[in-house]
Amino acid sequence: MPQLHSETFAGALRAAAGFKPAGVGIEERLAQIPAIESLADLPEGTPVWIRADLDVKDRDGMIGDDPRLASLHETLEYGRKQGWRMLLLGHRGRQPDRTLEYVHQKLKATEPGCGPFIEDWFDEHAETLTGVAVKGVESLKPGQFLLFENVRKYDFEMRLWTTGEAQLGLVTDHFARVAGALRQGATVYINDAIAAGSKDFSTTALPLAMGRTALGVFARRELTEHAAKARDAGLVIFSGMKLDKLRHLHGIVQRGRVEVILAGGSLAMALRKAAGEIAGTEVSIGAAGEIANKDEKAFVPASAIEKARQLLIEAEAKGIRVVLPVDFVADDGTVVEDLSAEQWQRDIGPATSAMFDEVAMAWAAETERKTAFHNGVMGQFENSTFAAGTDAIVATLKGLKEAGVAVYVGGGEGRAALERFGSLDDVTHAFTAGGTVLKVLADRPLPFLEALAAQATATAD
Repeated sequence: MPQLHSETFAGALRAAAGFKPAGVGIEERLAQIPAIESLADLPEGTPVWIRADLDVKDRDGMIGDDPRLASLHETLEYGRKQGWRMLLLGHRGRQPDRTLEYVHQKLKATEPGCGPFIEDWFDEHAETLTGVAVKGVESLKPGQFLLFENVRKYDFEMRLWTTGEAQLGLVTDHFARVAGALRQGATVYINDAIAAGSKDFSTTALPLAMGRTALGVFARRELTEHAAKARDAGLVIFSGMKLDKLRHLHGIVQRGRVEVILAGGSLAMALRKAAGEIAGTEVSIGAAGEIANKDEKAFVPASAIEKARQLLIEAEAKGIRVVLPVDFVADDGTVVEDLSAEQWQRDIGPATSAMFDEVAMAWAAETERKTAFHNGVMGQFENSTFAAGTDAIVATLKGLKEAGVAVYVGGGEGRAALERFGSLDDVTHAFTAGGTVLKVLADRPLPFLEALAAQATATAD
């Protein structure tokens, strides 16, 4: 089977790593990538790599009904019917020592044809699959699958994360050798890991060494159907502690499709401080703005405030309304309009919840867009003292759907909160991959799509 030659591999890796402008939107990228049905002509017994979403939580070594594992079912079922021998790759968190053994046990109990779990499957010194791995692949019968241990246990998997453009050439040859070595296992590759939006080797480099690639059943549906529709959101509700979301929110503003933004969490702290600076007024964001707390997770640095300022200026220029909290639940449980230097905000207050609901429902009554997107949570909802804001926003989402709005919710905490305070039926769709969907809405290229498209278009030429 053909594979990308060295020069093409290097160029494709540069694009997948984000060092080369994508030049096209996600719709065009998806059109370039084959669907799993394009592989229907593969002979029975063909080995196939499947990059899966295996980053799931366990409770005392047990995994419940996890949506990410459930989402893999359709791709596995298709492979079973085709008689493929499937090789599953994935990770759990960022820690290389976290095992996938519990995931294997769960799949063994829920999916037919579960084969062995291979712990030490790659020899980094020899840059080759181990004998145990090769035998594991050969032992599979048509329709069966095996699971390899956490791919992040190997240094190559996350090496691209810390590689700058100037150093990319130093890793390209290494990646090409490792990817070529994995052809011992299979030369066909399917990505069904929509949550794996980082620059992992297994999603950016491995596809480039394959003869044929495709997007899995679940990943394609999430992107072409649900994410594509969420991109048309006129109302965006954004919250959470991760300040890097400012970049995604700014991307959404730059697209110019959104009409109203409701913001909470640390994100709102940065925006609130920036709004004060623009207006020429002093605004306190409490302990989050005190330099003595710079090592705290919820600290809001000056760089974030500057990004928030630029976002607000562009939003105003585009006629986008940004609505910020007017009261907060502080870490001592009190409700305040202004935070003292000792107080951390832990939730939006009742006046803000009421205002957000009023603004959202008024927008729904007036807009022609009729699509809303929500990501994150308003506070530390696991603690009942700080759960009211998130509970209220879930009720708002339900109200929006009842008002005829298509409501989409990002993965992670947003989905967890929806299930705690409401149900999945209260919205149109809840994603399992919040970060990836944010990139889609912000027009950020997805490394795994760039790699799949590069391989597909190069081998088609």
